[in-house]
Amino acid sequence: MSVSVILTCHNEECFIVQAVESVINQTASGRIREIIIVNDGSTDGSAELIASLANQEPRIHVLTTTGIGPSSARNLAIRHASGVFIAFLDGDDFWAEDKLERQLTAFDNGCKAALVYGDLVDFSAPDLSDAIPVAVGRYRADQCDTLPTYFLHDGPIVPSSIVMWREIAEEIGLFNETFRVAEDTEFCMRLAERWTFQHVTGALVYKRRHGSNTTRRLDTLLPAAENLTRQWVIRRPELAHLARRRNARLYAKAGNDCVAQGEKKRGARLLIRAILHDPLSWRVYVYIFLCALPTGMEPQVRRVAKLLFYRAKRHKLR
Repeated sequence: MSVSVILTCHNEECFIVQAVESVINQTASGRIREIIIVNDGSTDGSAELIASLANQEPRIHVLTTTGIGPSSARNLAIRHASGVFIAFLDGDDFWAEDKLERQLTAFDNGCKAALVYGDLVDFSAPDLSDAIPVAVGRYRADQCDTLPTYFLHDGPIVPSSIVMWREIAEEIGLFNETFRVAEDTEFCMRLAERWTFQHVTGALVYKRRHGSNTTRRLDTLLPAAENLTRQWVIRRPELAHLARRRNARLYAKAGNDCVAQGEKKRGARLLIRAILHDPLSWRVYVYIFLCALPTGMEPQVRRVAKLLFYRAKRHKLR
């Protein structure tokens, strides 16, 4: 069964060639029906690079828009897609070589989930010298608590790791175009109301961190995330008992992010708010410990802590 790859680009001339080549060079490249690139209002050299790539690869179809945002850009591409499956890729990320092969094997073996996803590698250095393997939450096609678990943990599935049935995406109404951020979390919550997810082992995506990332400042995303909490408690009242724990995780992650960027006072305030929402969360106290470290020591300890945490998480989830 065929795949339509949907790739969105906004001012990513430094990364777009690597992203597209990671799709073309997939071990399951023969299963790719088309590569739909939405150049969403780029004002750098992205358009020229995309045009050059399209001249070399006949499966590339280019759609040009005027800065309509990730939700609208993905929806436009989905409406043009003809593959049985759709796979997303952000223009600043790239795929592991066997990503599609591993995911399509799961579907070929009878997986009944709406989507298949996997872990990722977080990095910022061009040579991957700072790369950290990140183990995300592992959902199974046969579990019955997908929605509450996903609601509580605030969407561990990144769009660039997703392969899913195109008909199901159309059935639930595509991405909510009123969301400029957290659109992927809201989309997956609607999926989780009726469907399950399936994790496949190993990192599928290299997730790049840079100065233009939408998620470069987690504290600026808090209003949208809290609004999503309120909306879903209204939509699904049975989630209400998880709302405070969900918001505590949001504050804790944002506070930790502020500390990592050198804004310890703001980070500390957000961590205190996290404790007020969920005083039993061990994660918050780990972040407070990191916040209290001397400035020169904190980055090194933080990196070691992240490596140990994700290593332990991968071992636990085996």
